[in-house]
Amino acid sequence: MGMMHFRDKLPLTWCLVMQLSCILHQTSSVDWPEEQSRKESLSPVDPDSKMIPEEQLRKEIPHTSDGGLASLDTNKCKPNTPFIWCLPQDYNQEKHPFTYFHLVNKSLPWDYAFRFVIEEISNINDKSQTMSISMYFAVSWLEPRLKINESATEWSEARTGPANEVNESPEILKYIWYPELEIYGLDTFGRQRVLKEMSGVRIIKNKTITYELGVRITISCRMNFDDYPLDAHTCQFQVGSYYDTHETVTCSSFFIYDLDRQRSLQHFIQIESLPSEFKVMELPSGIYAACGFQVRLQRKQMQFLVQVYLPSFMFVIVSWVSFLIKPEVVPGRMALLVTLFLVLINIFNSVRENAPISSRLNAIDLYLVVCIFLVFGALMEYAVILLLLKKRRKPMRTIDQGLRHLFAASNGAAAVPLRDTNTREENSAGEEKQVEVVNSVPSNGVGKKTMLVTYANNKAVITEAVQNAQHEQRQVCENCIVEELLFRFVSKFDGS
Repeated sequence: MGMMHFRDKLPLTWCLVMQLSCILHQTSSVDWPEEQSRKESLSPVDPDSKMIPEEQLRKEIPHTSDGGLASLDTNKCKPNTPFIWCLPQDYNQEKHPFTYFHLVNKSLPWDYAFRFVIEEISNINDKSQTMSISMYFAVSWLEPRLKINESATEWSEARTGPANEVNESPEILKYIWYPELEIYGLDTFGRQRVLKEMSGVRIIKNKTITYELGVRITISCRMNFDDYPLDAHTCQFQVGSYYDTHETVTCSSFFIYDLDRQRSLQHFIQIESLPSEFKVMELPSGIYAACGFQVRLQRKQMQFLVQVYLPSFMFVIVSWVSFLIKPEVVPGRMALLVTLFLVLINIFNSVRENAPISSRLNAIDLYLVVCIFLVFGALMEYAVILLLLKKRRKPMRTIDQGLRHLFAASNGAAAVPLRDTNTREENSAGEEKQVEVVNSVPSNGVGKKTMLVTYANNKAVITEAVQNAQHEQRQVCENCIVEELLFRFVSKFDGS
């Protein structure tokens, strides 16, 4: 009975379990109130949401005409708002200040004031003919449209700058008119930066705006190197208005230069005010006013005296000392002159490599050419001496003629050659030649004296025979060198 009762209740229990699982599944798919509120707070379309969509954010921020973000504060004058200075609501950045000269009771031309605080002349490049300057460049102009609150305490306190001046960020120039300038002969213009650009704007109480920045400027400079290294140059730094002629805009300037901060360069540097002839620039578009300063450059010459002039002068003097060496010492004298000649050529090439381009032969090149010519002249003089010595040692007569003349002069009688001696016979095959000199009156007065010279292959045997009762014969010289014999005796009898 018990088993039957349990089997009857099993289907009912199974149905209860299935219903409970369905209820749990539906409960898990429903969000609790806290979770629902969290999801709604992240919804991009919820008006109460704290996350503003990007498209909505772009519409709310003002933009410039080129699509960039504009500053929310343009220093425009606002009613019931305290200010130190501000711009009128109708301020137009594109209009020049001198169109409002009636506001300050001023007439044209308008004036730009420049200030140059020169740190140093950082580089002078002779090959490119440029000069680099590190300085603080400042320009000031009058802006009559500014609204000045003269009662503001910032003008009298030194919190924002000197008295009657306030410092502003250079970003303010985005909303203020500023002059467009031209630096004549400009090569490069670099702004100095540390963490930000080294620049600033100052607003002065008299409505003058000053913009100053640290720059490194490279300008071209016309240089003439015909007198190098004895050359001197003048370079002008000129700046003026790019658009406005001298009838509309003029300028004034002054500079500050501390010579103690100048690094050592290859020139002596002197900075002076710009001469009056350079304060006007005549261009095809008109006549423009220019301001700036002038730099005088004088090259330092001591290093050239020590490195070039003095050594080359000493080499020339040493080449003259070679005249005291005997001409017969050919290796020593020739080696000295050739070595000095090559050293001067090497100095000349080194100087030409470092020298700037000139329109003609410059001073140091001309000096070295003269030095090279003097050493070359000493070398040619020694070559002429060697040539003359060689000609002096050459026999003035042929072998046959010399022997005949030798014995004829020594015996005081005419010599009778055995064969024709008008020309010297070549003895390349080693054929034996003989010359007989007969004297009818010997020196002892007895008999007949005969000199017989037999030579072959440049060797000679001289035999002296006295034909008398004893028929004596005596060999004077054996294996004599004919040229030496002739040179010695011919020189003696000819007086040479």
